[in-house]
Amino acid sequence: MLVGWLLVGGLARAQQPLPNRNVNNGSVPAYEGEIKEPTREELDGEFKKRTEQQILRLQEYIQIISDKKQSDENRDKAIKEAIKLFQPGSVVQVSSGKKGSSVISRSVGDYFRRLKALQYPQVEITFYDATYVGDYRKGADGGYYTTATFSQEFKGKDEKGNIMYQDKTTKDVDVSLQNLMDEDFYKQNRWIIKFGNIKVTETKTPGKPIN
Repeated sequence: MLVGWLLVGGLARAQQPLPNRNVNNGSVPAYEGEIKEPTREELDGEFKKRTEQQILRLQEYIQIISDKKQSDENRDKAIKEAIKLFQPGSVVQVSSGKKGSSVISRSVGDYFRRLKALQYPQVEITFYDATYVGDYRKGADGGYYTTATFSQEFKGKDEKGNIMYQDKTTKDVDVSLQNLMDEDFYKQNRWIIKFGNIKVTETKTPGKPIN
């Protein structure tokens, strides 16, 4: 049984617009001339903050994808935009089985499409605890890397709102900061945040203590 993902509690469930990609894509304002290396202060401040914002943006897409009250068109657009947040070839781990004991990996696109196609009449995904973002460290390729950790609760319900499946999951997402061409807005190289693999670190179900 596919375990769902992350969602911020309390967000509106009505037909909501997709997040505006042109507002911010996880990058700092463009520099004139040669792009500068980020300072330690920027890595610990501005870029950690922008990483948290990217996670929130992803959460908005996930809410739309999992919400059966949304139109197919809106949910498909959310899938397309969510995939753009990830590096090519990234995978997402999901828990399955009655106690969440089995973990499998799926491509990012496959994960989102399966999330949309879940057979539960109702899906409720909420977040608890704050997202933790570790310190960025420089890699041999010149990029910067860190890990973000988040916790979520998934509930699959029947038509009457009775819970059919429930779990709480903690996941780690690989995050990279790369000097890339911004094709969406500025049309020039910028320090852009991209997500990599998402790994399950813990799953609790009603078969285990869930609180």
